[in-house]
Amino acid sequence: MTDTPKLGYIGKIRLFKRDARLYIVIMSTSAFANGINSVVFNLYLEGDGIHSADFIGFFLSISMFATAGISFIAGLVTDRSSRKQIILLANLISFICVAIQYLTLDSLALVSSAVLIGLSGAFSQVAWSPYITDLSTDEERAHLFGFSQGIALLAVFAGNLFGGFLPGLFSSILGVLPESIPAYRLTLLFTLIPSLISLFLIILMSSDTPTSSTTQLSIKNVTNWSFIGKYATTVTTVGLGAGVIVMFFNLFFKYQFSASSELIGIIFGINTIILSSGNFIAPWLADRIGKVKTVVFTEALSIPFLLMIGLADSLPLAVTGYVARSVLMNMSGPVSNALFMEGLTKEERATAVGVVRTGDSLVRGIAANIGGWLLAMGLYRIPYFLVAGLYVLAIILFYTFFKNKEREIQIRKEVELITPKKVEHAPDIT
Repeated sequence: MTDTPKLGYIGKIRLFKRDARLYIVIMSTSAFANGINSVVFNLYLEGDGIHSADFIGFFLSISMFATAGISFIAGLVTDRSSRKQIILLANLISFICVAIQYLTLDSLALVSSAVLIGLSGAFSQVAWSPYITDLSTDEERAHLFGFSQGIALLAVFAGNLFGGFLPGLFSSILGVLPESIPAYRLTLLFTLIPSLISLFLIILMSSDTPTSSTTQLSIKNVTNWSFIGKYATTVTTVGLGAGVIVMFFNLFFKYQFSASSELIGIIFGINTIILSSGNFIAPWLADRIGKVKTVVFTEALSIPFLLMIGLADSLPLAVTGYVARSVLMNMSGPVSNALFMEGLTKEERATAVGVVRTGDSLVRGIAANIGGWLLAMGLYRIPYFLVAGLYVLAIILFYTFFKNKEREIQIRKEVELITPKKVEHAPDIT
């Protein structure tokens, strides 16, 4: 492998090959649909007057519990199967289930489809990172994760704006109120178009072969249990906090500050456009101070802004805290993910992601119920103080666990460089 330590940000982006570029487009089209959904879907559920905030919390938790229940098995299966085929099938099932949710407000149909989305989502989540890691090189990987997430966030920004204004457009066409079920429903159905495009683009990506020659499920392929357990602990701690607040920001702004769907869309859009810049900056920062310090530094800076949301007595102040917290807390996600992937062998990556997703989804499901219950009780501010404590704990754990990890990974790579079996984990697939 050619050593390219002097490549700058743009130089590393130019290393992206066809699959990396397709991945970026897939993430972006999906993110556009999710951007619309994040603004409208809770309002759609709550707008019928039947589904309250605590039901919404329960509903949102269902898919997370399903994901938690199957993620470990999904990881074992994925490490023995074609990851591309798993991603394609999982996304097809999710597409069908999402369409069902947009066409009916029947509680049983909503919950049933949420379960299937959680199950299929588990397979998709555990397959994507290992699949893309295998299709990328060490030099480009952190930048690929960061750049793709940055571009995807720009797509979320566009989706947030569409999600804010499409209900008004469709309401004028249908002759109904903007904050009505028909206007919300048509807006959500519109998101199926980009979702279908992303599904088609997955077909165009390179095929892969199973990393294991046996189909028997076993954990013998996992060799880094301590590393996986520590990483899962930090992610789970963050997830327990995030699950209480992240999915309810639209309801928080609506109830606490009487914000309309248009205004919520603008707020989410502002947040996303700034958040995207953070994801572009994070790999650059990681190149200079290291991945672990980047995660610790940015997440620690987010704590005061999290508290600002809970203390804000005006919408502008709450929005400022919301945007700053989101940027700082999330910008290091791709860097953290790259560190995790690099610390694992090719054969164990999907299983490892399954372990992490199990813990993260489980606590987020529990937290979503807590968040919905707190909103239903009218306790809009208390969650932010609880979450701040969990974030502080997660930051301390991350630094304690991984302060020497980057050096360990570098030493391992140097050993592999002088070993004939080098670069098994980063094949050049075109």
